[in-house]
Amino acid sequence: MKTIFSLFLLVVLAGAGYIWWQNSQTVKTTEPDQQIQQEVSEEQISPEEQEFNDSGQAKAIEDESDLWPFYNNPAVGISFNHPPDIILLEDGVVMDDAEQIYLEVEIKNIGEQVEPIDFDYDEAMENIQDLSGGEFGLAHGFPFENSQQVKSVGFLFAQDYMVLARFEVCDVALERKLRFYFNNKQITLTLFGPEDTLTKTMSKYFTVDPDNCGDYKMWDFDKQADFYQELLDGTASPEVQKWFDSFDDIAEKIIFAHR
Repeated sequence: MKTIFSLFLLVVLAGAGYIWWQNSQTVKTTEPDQQIQQEVSEEQISPEEQEFNDSGQAKAIEDESDLWPFYNNPAVGISFNHPPDIILLEDGVVMDDAEQIYLEVEIKNIGEQVEPIDFDYDEAMENIQDLSGGEFGLAHGFPFENSQQVKSVGFLFAQDYMVLARFEVCDVALERKLRFYFNNKQITLTLFGPEDTLTKTMSKYFTVDPDNCGDYKMWDFDKQADFYQELLDGTASPEVQKWFDSFDDIAEKIIFAHR
């Protein structure tokens, strides 16, 4: 009986020893594999990438608009991002595509009169006073009255309005303007919309006047208020709505340098 029990005990101990040996081999083979995998992962990240990740800059990029082209004027102290498909009107750039969106940044000294419609010094100072109190003030250059509003831009108030036509009854324009005063400058951003696309995709707002304009499409002036309301509702044609909404996107990106 003792011999049977001894044999049973020997089998149990041998089995336990074999299980322990298997586990020790698993640990020995697994740990180096994990270490190798970790080393490979670390090698795949360059020092520059690791520095960028550690700096927190990656987290600072919250949306696609943070990667838009950057306009900066350090002399005046303003900067902003703008959508990449909008062409900035700089030296040598001309508006030669009526289906393209263009952006112009005009900076003048307060009271500087380059064109007849420019404000003189007193008018500009009156505008500054009105805007400081949240009032729209004066606007030259055929503003569409329904569109005149005060927009908050950073810590300032700005004039926000549209121009749909000028001197001639046949004239068709599609402009949205943002005007504000900073660092003794009058700054006007004008976003020019795709006029040809406008007349093609929203033709219900246009008519013809054969006697004065021939076959050229002109505004149906009685419907301009409805056109503006469509833009506010976000229901204009995609191309025109994109122009209108891009203006607000740019205005939200304006940054003023501390002085």
